[in-house]
Amino acid sequence: MALSKEVLDTIAFSKEHGFDKLNLAPPEETRKAMAKAAKDPGPTQVADVIHKSITKLSIPVRIYIPFGEGPFPVVSYYHGGGFVLMGLETHDEICRQLCKNTGSIVMSVAYQLAPEHPYPQGPESSVAAAIWLFENAAEFNGTSERMAVAGDSAGGYMALYVARMLTRQSIALKAQFATYPVTDHYGANHPSYQENGTDYVLTAEIMKWFWDNYVTDPALCEEASILRSADFSGLPPALIFTCNYDPLRDEGKAYADKLQKAGVPIIYKNYENIHGFFGTEKMGEQAMQAASAFLKDQLNR
Repeated sequence: MALSKEVLDTIAFSKEHGFDKLNLAPPEETRKAMAKAAKDPGPTQVADVIHKSITKLSIPVRIYIPFGEGPFPVVSYYHGGGFVLMGLETHDEICRQLCKNTGSIVMSVAYQLAPEHPYPQGPESSVAAAIWLFENAAEFNGTSERMAVAGDSAGGYMALYVARMLTRQSIALKAQFATYPVTDHYGANHPSYQENGTDYVLTAEIMKWFWDNYVTDPALCEEASILRSADFSGLPPALIFTCNYDPLRDEGKAYADKLQKAGVPIIYKNYENIHGFFGTEKMGEQAMQAASAFLKDQLNR
C-alpha cells in the first residue's frame, strides 16, 4: 500500500529533527535537546496544572485538573521514549487533551529512566506512582473508584505493566489504554521488525538500543517482556492501537490477542501510520478522539 501524504510528511518531519538517529548520541544529551524544544504556543486549556514530587522515590509528576465540579475520574499517564528518553514536557499536550476530552484528572508520570535506572526500576516507579494516585485522588477532587492507566510506546508498556501489578494487588481499574506499546524483547524477532525495521523513523536498530539500555542483565529479558506473562485473566477492559509501519506492530497485536483469549474486553485498531503519530495531524487526532471516548465511557460506568 502506498504511503499517504500525511505519513510521508510525518516521516520527513521526524527525519529533519533527527528522530531516526536517537541512538547516536548519549541519552542525557538527547534529553537536554528535547527539553529545550519550543513549547506549544497554544496548549489545550485545563482548569489547573499541579507539579509535585511523589513517593519515597521522589517521582516528578504533573497533574492536570479538568474544568467542572467533580469528583473526577483519574488517569495515570506514562510517556513514550523507549525507556530512555522524553518526559513531562514532551507529553504535556497529549495529557492536556486527554484531561479536557475525558473530564478526568490526568497525572503524567516521569518514571525512572534507563540506563541510569535499568529494569525493573522504571516499572516499579510507575506502579508506585499509580498507587499514590489511587490513595491520594481525593486531594485533587478525584475518585480512585474510577481510575485508568494509559500510555504510548514505552509508556504503553508501563501502563500495561501497571494494570497487571495493580490487578494483582486487588486494585480495580476501569480501563487500560496503550498506543503502539512495547511488549516484547527484540530477540523474539516479530515479522514487523523485519518489515518495518528501516525507513519509518523508529528503526529496529533504535529499538535494540532502547532495550539494551533498559535491560542490562540478559537474564531478565524474559521477565521484562510483558507479552510473555503467563496469566492475562482479570485485567481491566483495554484499548490498544498499533501502526502498520512500525517495528512494534506485531507485539502490540499479540498482546491484544492474549487479552482477548483470556476473556478481557479488548478493542484493537491498527492505523496506516508510523510510530509516534498519536495526537498529531488528522489520523493522530482521530486516534486521540477514539482513545478519549473509550476512556470516558469506561471511567463513567
